[in-house]
Amino acid sequence: MYRIVVCDDNDIQAKKLCEDIRKSLEEVTNQVEIFKFNSGEDLLEAELMDIDIFFLDIQMDKITGMDVAKEIRKDNDKSEIIFVTALTEYVREGYKVRAYRYLLKPIKFEELKENILSCIEDIIKRHKNFMIIENKEKTYKIIIGSIKYIEVRKKELTLHTTEDSYKTKNSLENIELELKKYNFFRCHKGYLINMEHIDCISKKFVTIDGEEIPVSRHRMATLKKN
Repeated sequence: MYRIVVCDDNDIQAKKLCEDIRKSLEEVTNQVEIFKFNSGEDLLEAELMDIDIFFLDIQMDKITGMDVAKEIRKDNDKSEIIFVTALTEYVREGYKVRAYRYLLKPIKFEELKENILSCIEDIIKRHKNFMIIENKEKTYKIIIGSIKYIEVRKKELTLHTTEDSYKTKNSLENIELELKKYNFFRCHKGYLINMEHIDCISKKFVTIDGEEIPVSRHRMATLKKN
C-alpha cells in the first residue's frame, strides 16, 4: 500500500492531480491511498503517519508548500517530497528539504507518470533496507541502518535504534537470520549488534553510543576479525 498526499489550494488542480496519480500507478499497483488537502495548515494538523510521497504546491496562502516541507522534515526524513509550482525560483531552496523533484504547472501526464514511477522505484529499493516490527499496539517500519543493537529478555526483543527503542515478540535467531547480510553480529546469546555502530571494543564489551554490550569470550576473536 502506497500512501500519498496531495496539497494544493486550487481544489480543481488537486483533484486532477489525484486522478492522474492513480492512473500513473495503475500499471504497477492498485494499492494506493491518496489524501487531499487544500491548505498546508490542514495537512500539518492531520499529523499523518507513514506517508510515502508528498505532492506540495509551493504557492499557497498563509503556509507555503516550502514551509510545509520544512515542518515535515523536522521529524520525517523518510518520505519523498515532490513540489508542484508555476515558478522555478524555489529550486535551490528545495535542496534544504531534500526535494525529490519539481514539476512545473501545468503538469503533463507523461511527465508526472515518469517521475512518480521513478520515485516509487526508489522507494521500493529503499524499503528493502527496512524491517517491519509489530507489537500489541502498533506496527513500525524501521530503517535497518538505524538499529544499534538488539537484546532479548524473557522472550521479548528490544530493538535499540538511533531514534527510539521498540519491543516485539520474536526470537533473536529469526532476527539474526534476517539481518545477517547487513553486518550484524551475534556477540552474546542475548545480544545482536550492528557493527557499523561500534565505538570501541574492550576485553569483555563493545561500546555503542556510550552503552556497554557484553561479548561472550568465545565470540570475541571472531568479532575482532570482522
